Amino acid sequence: MNLPEKMDVPKDKLRQMNCEFNPLSRCDGSVMYSQGATVVIAAVLGPIEVKTQNLSIDGCYLDCNYRPKAGLPQVKERIREATIRDILELAVLSEAHPRTKMSVQLQELEDRGSIDACAVNSACLAMLIGGLPLKYSFAAVHCIINEHGDYVLDPDEIETQHQRASFTFAFDSVDGDLLMVQTKGSFKIAQFNDIECLCRAATTEIFNFYRSQIAKYHGRNEAIAEQVKEQPEAMEA
Repeated sequence: MNLPEKMDVPKDKLRQMNCEFNPLSRCDGSVMYSQGATVVIAAVLGPIEVKTQNLSIDGCYLDCNYRPKAGLPQVKERIREATIRDILELAVLSEAHPRTKMSVQLQELEDRGSIDACAVNSACLAMLIGGLPLKYSFAAVHCIINEHGDYVLDPDEIETQHQRASFTFAFDSVDGDLLMVQTKGSFKIAQFNDIECLCRAATTEIFNFYRSQIAKYHGRNEAIAEQVKEQPEAMEA
């Protein structure tokens, strides 16, 4: 997947999104997802057999692991992992597969800003492409208040170095309900409300990206299936 070069992106716009489906072969679904130069690869496996201590008769057990680009996971990676797990537990239709396990693995490839939102979005795409049951899809957006008091949506690594406050929001695709919010720094309630509205509006672009990429993927698979079906007919003729 070719990453975009450094570009001047408007402060109220998301960076360019790209994804590659199923770069990994030994899982039920995987995706390499990027926002700007930030890249995360996510893979899902399930439903599979679950250990006795994690078995639940009411639903499936959800396992989520996040790995940094290098080294072992530290506190911030564990927090990110727990956040993604909390969102998945809200979104997954666990009742459809009781007494089973679903596993979500995320690997950070490059962190150039907004890594939390990028990881959440990659997890959602992996769940969708892997065919795991969801009540709704979800999307996360990161936003900061810079040193001048301006709102910067989906900031890159350089922009985050001059932040006064940072926000990460996640919303569902059905009712637009708030699933997760993370804040850091000092801000006013009015600023929080403004950024929530800004991030909620930005998720529309992400959901449209999900739809277009998945439709393109399944359309390509249908075209390949048609070609395979036509080959034996041509040989018989």
